[in-house]
Amino acid sequence: MKNFKNILASKRAKAGLLLTSVLASGSSFAADYSAEIGAAVGDGTTNYTAVVAGVITVAAIGFAIGMIVSKLNK
Repeated sequence: MKNFKNILASKRAKAGLLLTSVLASGSSFAADYSAEIGAAVGDGTTNYTAVVAGVITVAAIGFAIGMIVSKLNK
């Protein structure tokens, strides 16, 4: 029975070592996507700025055309 306990303790220690090494090496396989996320945020900001500028431009053109048509009707 004592031999069985020694074998069990040895296997438990090896399993713990294996688990620890797998968990530690798992973080080394994780990719760093911070540059891609930063680029995506920059692209999103650029697109948002373009949309806002487009909406303001369309509103200004619509207002100008409305003013011209109202002056021509008088």
